[in-house]
Amino acid sequence: MPPYGTLGSDHLAVNRARDQLERLAADAGLTSLLAFESYEPEDFEGLLDEDIQAQQPPAKWFAPADGLAAVGALLAHLDAHPDALPQQAALRNDLVGLADELTAAERAGVRFRFAVIT
Repeated sequence: MPPYGTLGSDHLAVNRARDQLERLAADAGLTSLLAFESYEPEDFEGLLDEDIQAQQPPAKWFAPADGLAAVGALLAHLDAHPDALPQQAALRNDLVGLADELTAAERAGVRFRFAVIT
């Protein structure tokens, strides 16, 4: 995604709070960021047996507007509930960064997916 190339930033606070964000989204009736997480079979290289890796479906790619809506709803919820999660300021900054990347993807006319790559 411009200006980031094919990968966005790391967003470590979002990654560390994945489970908490998932619960918050479910409890608040919001779309989880995990709904946009998808992987290519080669993302599992060295992690899965080759036969199992070959059976993995291709990654799904999503419209940036859908991701922006989900991130925006999470930001609005966190703003309305300032003590909802630990380290909320860092998490909020990461979500704003995600929104910026999704906006860039939308302007560039490209689709996106979230993936945790270690």
